Amino acid sequence: MPELIRRTTLLEAKGRIEEVEVRVVHEDGREHITTDPVWVYGDSIAVLAYDPHAKTVLLVKQLRVAPYIMEEEIILEACAGGIEISDLSIEEACVREAQEELGCQLTNLNKIANVFINPARLAERAHFFLAEYTSGDLNIEGRDLDEDEDIEVVELSFQELHRLYDKQEIRCPRLFMLTQALMLKNVGL
Repeated sequence: MPELIRRTTLLEAKGRIEEVEVRVVHEDGREHITTDPVWVYGDSIAVLAYDPHAKTVLLVKQLRVAPYIMEEEIILEACAGGIEISDLSIEEACVREAQEELGCQLTNLNKIANVFINPARLAERAHFFLAEYTSGDLNIEGRDLDEDEDIEVVELSFQELHRLYDKQEIRCPRLFMLTQALMLKNVGL
């Protein structure tokens, strides 16, 4: 059974980066201590909004420093964000994020998964949803973006999303997994 030895905060900025030390004793008596940096951020949601009639999806595009310094790219992503204290449920956080980032109303929320996005370094559980929206019924000007957000909403056809998937051009892990979930749902993707 693992034993937590120490958690030391190294940095506080959009969560905490902690150095965590854990001792593990194996059944054969071997013992080792693991020391890793972990970003403790909190839970999040990710939603792929799709219109089954228009056969479209809504994605976001915004500067993310990590992909930019690696490949000088701005990648497409699923709508995602943190669960706030004011959210009464995970589903409410999902609806709020879609209104804030995409400017759309969601219906038929369908929870797909609850995963650790990067279990080696992030203490973040991501709750994944598929949800319907109505194409052409967006309120882009009425979005409530955070001060540090500059988000472009991108509407793609199912065919374009499938092409990105087939060509391995989806770089966001949330969007990749949600695209697979939509494909399994067999809505014409």
